[in-house]
Amino acid sequence: MIALWDTTATEVVDALAAERHSAGGTSGLALNLVVIVDEQGERDAEVALTHAAQQHPCRLLIVVRRDGHGDTARLDAEIVVGGRLGPCEAVVMRMYGPLADHSESVIMPLLASDVPVVTCWFVPPPPCAAEDPLGAFADRRITYSAHADQPVAALRVRAEDYNPGDTDLSWTRITYWRTLIASAFDTATAPAESVTIHGSASDPSVALMAGWFGTRLGLTPTIRDAEVVRDSPHLPAIKAVSFQLEGGDEIAVTRDEDGRTLLRRTGFPDRIQTIKGRMLGELLAEELRHLDPDQSYEAALRECTRPGGLCQAEETA
Repeated sequence: MIALWDTTATEVVDALAAERHSAGGTSGLALNLVVIVDEQGERDAEVALTHAAQQHPCRLLIVVRRDGHGDTARLDAEIVVGGRLGPCEAVVMRMYGPLADHSESVIMPLLASDVPVVTCWFVPPPPCAAEDPLGAFADRRITYSAHADQPVAALRVRAEDYNPGDTDLSWTRITYWRTLIASAFDTATAPAESVTIHGSASDPSVALMAGWFGTRLGLTPTIRDAEVVRDSPHLPAIKAVSFQLEGGDEIAVTRDEDGRTLLRRTGFPDRIQTIKGRMLGELLAEELRHLDPDQSYEAALRECTRPGGLCQAEETA
């Protein structure tokens, strides 16, 4: 590990090269991962990034924007190769003053060549992620609307500034739910004529789930606001989803406080499985497995934020 205080971008590049040589380097880098955090979220972010790096060896560039950084530009950097942050080449940079608003000047020289770039915001993202200096050069841009002051309203911003390659971890949170529900429809005897979601109306994952149903089933779901006990803050606040099929058959998925999920279908035995809450690092690792544009996310996002849609109704309320 190398620590540099009040340093420059050139010195950081040289120190990273020296540390790679000393540690033998990290072979087979899969990508560059640029992550923007604040002081309060730095520790949780490092835990998540360590988990993600176990599955995706990367050059990890963490930008910590210091609170109350004043008028003097300053850069402190910590370089770790194959250390506490997992099998990656990591540079943790704390930026002060005007430098915090121009961090791309430090990041660009540090990017590993010939591998994709993913930029992830663990803080409120800029209005248009694809046009932000740290998002413009990225192949994928990952936000997390659940951390916004108004999470559901934040989805409208994501829809307005959407560009191919954008995604949101609020969408990743419902992967298990979508998989289970899609498998239930493999045995459906008729099309669905109504959908009801029991969950928190203030959860962006619930809105995206409703948007997904709209694109897949051509229906506008009813959301019944319900208090949901979760074993992880990164699990969507969904208690149950039920479908009424044409002809009277029903499909229902219900999750209890212990994570046990009951699938009920007319004419079939009940099925029980567990949907456990996932940590932030698991969500991020899932998103890093595919770097192509997520068309399903785009469609669900646009459906739930269309004029008169669920997010607009939430903002009006």
